[in-house]
Amino acid sequence: MAKNINKVKEVDVATVAGNKTLETGVDRRAVERCKDAIEKLGVLHTPVVGTTHEGNRLLLSGQCELTALRELGVKKMEAIEVDVADDAGARAKLSLLLISLNDKPGALCEGLLLQEAVNAGVPRTEIQIMLGKSASWVSNRISLVTRLDGSVYEMVRSGLLDPRSAEEIARLPAEAQFAFAETAVRERLPKSAIESLVAGYNDETCPDAVKSQMLSDPRAALMRVADSRRAVKTDNPDNQKGGVPPHVIEECVKAVRAQMDRLCRMLKYVSPLLATGYIGALSGLEGELVDLRMAIRKFIYPGKTEVGNNAG
Repeated sequence: MAKNINKVKEVDVATVAGNKTLETGVDRRAVERCKDAIEKLGVLHTPVVGTTHEGNRLLLSGQCELTALRELGVKKMEAIEVDVADDAGARAKLSLLLISLNDKPGALCEGLLLQEAVNAGVPRTEIQIMLGKSASWVSNRISLVTRLDGSVYEMVRSGLLDPRSAEEIARLPAEAQFAFAETAVRERLPKSAIESLVAGYNDETCPDAVKSQMLSDPRAALMRVADSRRAVKTDNPDNQKGGVPPHVIEECVKAVRAQMDRLCRMLKYVSPLLATGYIGALSGLEGELVDLRMAIRKFIYPGKTEVGNNAG
């Protein structure tokens, strides 16, 4: 007969200490999705709680669920309760085992857990075997943590900055990370925008003026970065003399129309006072749109220098 190894118990939510490291892998949207799932279906992934010899309960897995339960006002929850040794290395290895079995918490959180294990004396070779990862994978994850500015990390822990956005910011020079992170939070930049700006900042050809603009007006800088990339593609011989594939033009048209639609929606909510700061940029854009219109009409009506406004 199989041995009963069920360790699920009902515990008081308030008695379980949250895991600061795991919190770095949890963003606000994930918590809201988890709350919605709990209200409709119950807890889908049972948290794992380690109990010390002194009776303290430490969360080892399930930070998103624990946060959601607390915000929903739930007093008791079912948890897999296991005894944990006072040895930090043993706890670190157990945490690594748990993340290897569950959905990935993100590179930053993985790096923090790996660093904790290494600092606790767990050999890297043992970590590699436990997770089924290469030495370079482990090194890259730990390197991400060591590169990230401490103040940016605190922004992640406090919930101001999405952990995956922080992973992108860690690619910047150390002296630029905090200012960039503050700008990203203030402007509520999505991860895709942060990724593009970081790539542009790290480009050796990026002018210092554009780098400064990334901190003062990142959305305008993002357009300049996109323009420079388009210019590089245009200079490519493969994109000249009719060598542009049709699908590339279609994708470009879709992107331009999407940005125009977005700009029109934003301009509706810009006050007259703030609008004065964008007159130069909008005036330049107006001229470029005129040039674009002329180029399009020459393409549609080849051989004609002028086409009336009512031309079909």
